[in-house]
Amino acid sequence: MATAPTSALATVLEETTLDTLRVSKGTDAIIVGAGASGGLAAMLLAQAGARVLVLDAGPPADWRNATLRRLTGKIVRRALRPDVLGRLPASIIPYGRQAIRALGRFRQPIQSQCFAWERAPEAFVDDVECPYVTPPGRPFNWIRSRMLGGRVAVPGHGRQYYRLGPADFAPDDGLSPHWPLQPAELDEWYAVVEQCLGLSGMLDGLSCVPDSILASVEEFAPSETLVREQIVDRWPGAYPIMSRYAAPPQWLEEAARTGRLQCRQGAVVREIEVDEFGNVSGVSWIDHETRSEQRSFAPLVFLSASALESTRLLMLSRSKRSPAGLGGNSDALGRFLMDHVMVGVEGASPSRASGPPWDDGRCLYLPHFESRAHDRIQTGRGHGIQLYQFALGGGRSYFSAISFGEMLPRPENRVSLDPDRRDAWGIPILRIDCALGETELALVPDQLQALHDLARLVDATLTRVDKGPRPPGSAVHECGTARMGWDPANSVLDPNNQCWDAQGLYVTDASCFPSQGTQNPTLTILALTARACNHALKGLGHKSGIAQDQFEPLG
Repeated sequence: MATAPTSALATVLEETTLDTLRVSKGTDAIIVGAGASGGLAAMLLAQAGARVLVLDAGPPADWRNATLRRLTGKIVRRALRPDVLGRLPASIIPYGRQAIRALGRFRQPIQSQCFAWERAPEAFVDDVECPYVTPPGRPFNWIRSRMLGGRVAVPGHGRQYYRLGPADFAPDDGLSPHWPLQPAELDEWYAVVEQCLGLSGMLDGLSCVPDSILASVEEFAPSETLVREQIVDRWPGAYPIMSRYAAPPQWLEEAARTGRLQCRQGAVVREIEVDEFGNVSGVSWIDHETRSEQRSFAPLVFLSASALESTRLLMLSRSKRSPAGLGGNSDALGRFLMDHVMVGVEGASPSRASGPPWDDGRCLYLPHFESRAHDRIQTGRGHGIQLYQFALGGGRSYFSAISFGEMLPRPENRVSLDPDRRDAWGIPILRIDCALGETELALVPDQLQALHDLARLVDATLTRVDKGPRPPGSAVHECGTARMGWDPANSVLDPNNQCWDAQGLYVTDASCFPSQGTQNPTLTILALTARACNHALKGLGHKSGIAQDQFEPLG
């Protein structure tokens, strides 16, 4: 759950009223969404001298429903902590979890299926207010968090950061397009973001998960060393590494300290406005508190609302120039939806050595574990595993292993606007049509086998076992639907994340991804955001953009 806004940001939130926005002397950039990407864009642009307005859709409009979710959160967090579960007999844990999760079925039937919902139910949206539809037999779990910090601020989620490797940007199997980037072009922007984040982890020298700039170089705890040695002894092609993780960033606070930030919560954006010459001019939005429609103007707009929310806004932004929405003329808008193929197991194992402290984001990461039987780690389409083990007391450890497999971008996996239904603010909702293909389904047996083999390796007694892949969306790594490319005929965004159909409109969340890789996408989202900010600043006429040498090395 997001922490309370700190001093400078709290002042900005209090002072950004409808009246102050109406008399504002001007804004250089509007940022839609206050998650990790939106917060980074706000900080970088404001620190470079731009006047920035951030519009975020949270908090919930109905105070009573929000209160219910807060109460549910208190109950769930106390009942489902791993150290509390560790005191219970293993055989009854699944039933207790099912009973607790039943609390979320009334207002959050989709959100309560997220693995992180147990830690903070109040951080997720109300599914009744924010519906969507799927075709029969093709479920999709769209997990959303409308609050400052976004999903990265939700406990238990979004704390791991990995670079994509060269093979991810330029796959050689012909199953997805190359990214519109030159080799190693994103390295500078990875470095900028990593120094802002302050990552903890280790340097491993792997090409498939290139090393990051670290603020803190960690060491394996005795229990991590033991498990790692067991894995390496068992599989010659396995290379377990420590995850690279960080606490939720406070980038909006840093932006607020510049004196050039305005931030309005409860601002539900419904359309991007573009002038007759194809230049972005601002956005229209609905105010939660008054239910009134508002307009804000700027020559730059950054869409950072999350992949499907940003694509919905592009589709809603229709005009004579763009009758199918911004980017709709390419037929790529809304298509090529991806999410990692997720399967997991959970249980308890004997404690044989002292373990690390319970820290969100810290785990053993097993990249490309499908190559474990080979003599070395390989790259290509595959899956990686996050393995968690923390002491519970009484000689037992909490054990969890989750496999994330790559999903191919296919045009039939898509989103579109539903012609009939609206959300609580009268905005057309999304119809999400997405299913795993033969390539993904063929990988699932190996994912399941790997998880069971790891559980046996550490003598874990499993209390929760996925018998097959969870519905798409469950990994909360949705990507695509507004991809970047070299040609406006088959992409929505240009190589700088700028919309082909609207100059000055940048889309800087995972909707821009042409393909996915197996890693958590957050670090790549942020690197693309920093790069897009640099491009936008030069367009505004700033003498200098954003460069790595602006930041002092942290590690």
